[in-house]
Amino acid sequence: MKRIHNYIVIEISGWERERFVNLCCRRGITLYNCQCVKETIRARITRQDYFKTKELRRKCHVHIKVLKKHDIEFLFARYRRNYSIIAGFATAFVLMFIASRFVWSIEFDGNYIYTDYAMLRFLNEHGISTGDKVKSIDTESIEKAIKDELSQVTWVNVRIEGNILKVSIDESKADELHSTTNDGNIISGYSGVIEYIITRSGTPKVTVGDEVSEGDILVENTLYVPDDYEENIQQFQTQAQADILIRTQLSWDKEINAVYADKIYTGRKMTTYAISIDKYEISLGFPRHLKEYDKVVNEGNIKIGNLIALPVSVQKITLNEYKENEAEYSEEEAAAILNEKAERFIKHLKENEVQINDYHVNIERSGDKYIAHGDIDATVPADFDVRKVETSDE
Repeated sequence: MKRIHNYIVIEISGWERERFVNLCCRRGITLYNCQCVKETIRARITRQDYFKTKELRRKCHVHIKVLKKHDIEFLFARYRRNYSIIAGFATAFVLMFIASRFVWSIEFDGNYIYTDYAMLRFLNEHGISTGDKVKSIDTESIEKAIKDELSQVTWVNVRIEGNILKVSIDESKADELHSTTNDGNIISGYSGVIEYIITRSGTPKVTVGDEVSEGDILVENTLYVPDDYEENIQQFQTQAQADILIRTQLSWDKEINAVYADKIYTGRKMTTYAISIDKYEISLGFPRHLKEYDKVVNEGNIKIGNLIALPVSVQKITLNEYKENEAEYSEEEAAAILNEKAERFIKHLKENEVQINDYHVNIERSGDKYIAHGDIDATVPADFDVRKVETSDE
């Protein structure tokens, strides 16, 4: 039996329905899949043949009921006055296809030392940013650049999923790092007492309990190998590697202004929205009646599933109006603020594998400032850079 794809399912009723079928055959009008259902005949007929049966229906006094239309032409006929709907779907499909050819989102995973902002800036410096073509991104070269230039990254995987560039990294811990000079020696970053040393490569110059100063060589990059008679000693150059902990005294200083601008919120709020398309932003409202305000932005990217990120994000912006009045910290308020900063600094040290033995913070007022000074008894890796913690604590 011939299979047709564009057809109409009809139901023929009336006393001369068999005659109608016979006349259709004589006139070259083909009926498919004819079935007798009670006192009717059901069949399939093409759209063109359906309109040819008008005269035969009148002659045979039959009634034809259309049960189903399976034809794309009927679909267009149904929406002939709403072509904008079809055009909208077609436009959306084309835009989705074009958007899938570009990277519209960059996601990072496993990074703690290097923030998302720092990683994004690193990629931008190497010519990688949102809006780049997927085919133009070389994931292997990105992996190599990250390994070569970011010293604390031990493993990296860069991949493209849909139109999302995903970067996964592993970072070394503070006690796994080794501070070396250009010639491969391990040098001390602090003055103090050696509490722990395990040498993997090179010749140790200190032992547990030795006092060292900042800049002293702790492990030399030379191996001394004597012969069987311990007369002739051969020297081999290597890269010094060791885990070393030094007990030392760290200092911490912070100051705040005694006079500050106190924000008094008026209670007036305004909520507005904005649409961000790649690097462009379209605001849907303006804070016309608010003079000074805080802004809280909640942004959500539009995604189709988990792999396709559209270059469009919607922002909900909440504005809280305030007025500024000049105020002055009391000694108790200043002490609370500075002690909180000190606690946060100590917390960051512990997160970087620094052991805190004891610490003391002294706070005093000098002119129009409150100044805090902290003395910290700590055990740190020989190569630990406390300046990184101070920077992250700002």
